[in-house]
Amino acid sequence: MSTSFAPSFQDFQKDIERLLKSKGQVERNELGQTVIRGYPAGLAEMFRLYIDEGALAALVADLRKWNWEWSYSEYLLELTSGLQEKRDWPLLKTLWAAVVAKRRTNYNKTRKAQKSVPDKIPDELVTKTQGLLLESLHRLQGYASELGHAGDVEEYVEMTARVEQCRQA
Repeated sequence: MSTSFAPSFQDFQKDIERLLKSKGQVERNELGQTVIRGYPAGLAEMFRLYIDEGALAALVADLRKWNWEWSYSEYLLELTSGLQEKRDWPLLKTLWAAVVAKRRTNYNKTRKAQKSVPDKIPDELVTKTQGLLLESLHRLQGYASELGHAGDVEEYVEMTARVEQCRQA
């Protein structure tokens, strides 16, 4: 059951759903819930189409919403690489500002939770979230420096100093 499908290159998630629907991989179960089959393959296919079409702003908009608290994905790293090659600092900064924001929130919440219940939140967890945030901050600062926009990340340099001193980001 395949119908013609053309992505909009405007809304990444909707295009994935439309692609899978065109392939007959979206259905309703007996409880009336929507079941999407083959999402990882649809995601990979649509990501490739967006990259090939140069719809990078739409990809950045979508990937900003993803959960980057604990790890990156090949999608984030490939998009980052493409933005570096194109020297598209505004989109690169927008993307990585979201990554830093997710990790900053994770770090700050972990620190706050440990202060509230120190016996339940180990020091190692605070240290891990701190390290993850610092790694993202250093990446963002590196990208800014590489593309000649080091002054655009002064707030992140200041945040790095606070985090390195084990203060709230």
